[in-house]
Amino acid sequence: MSTNEPFSIRRWLADLPASSIGWVFLASGVLFIAGGAYTSYTGWVHDRSLEQEGRTADGTVLEKTVRSTIERQAGQRRHEGSTRETSYLVTFRFSALGEDITDTVELDKDVWDLLKEQDPIRVTYLPDKPETHRAEGQDTEFQLWKLLLWLAGGGVMFYAGKLLLAGKLQLGSESEPED
Repeated sequence: MSTNEPFSIRRWLADLPASSIGWVFLASGVLFIAGGAYTSYTGWVHDRSLEQEGRTADGTVLEKTVRSTIERQAGQRRHEGSTRETSYLVTFRFSALGEDITDTVELDKDVWDLLKEQDPIRVTYLPDKPETHRAEGQDTEFQLWKLLLWLAGGGVMFYAGKLLLAGKLQLGSESEPED
């Protein structure tokens, strides 16, 4: 590439050896899989601890809120191709071991609809760590679909890295001969 041509990321990537990018994809895939496994395992441990050792308390609903966000894809106009994400949040307080704990969590819409401010809400907490808790209607930490998403993403990145390293995947088209 001559110095008087403008910088092009596409050209720069095409000039890199495929093995360099292959190692990046391979390492990223491994990190993705390891991160997903760690996140899933800690979520499973959290849920299991609450199920086996958890105590229950009645908390009080302090506030109910709805949060809506609009997510747009890059290059889209104001409302073209945007998706609306709605979250149903409850702020509550409960007492455990003489300590008042206040938290805001996302709940299932059906449970959220049934609650009113100042209503009781059932909270499960760990007796030695009440800051580890889950309100009734709140999703568990471990969810299989999240683990599968981590594994699929990491697997695709790992496989692409393997193909790049083996020379079976090309990043750019062959450049045309110059005159």
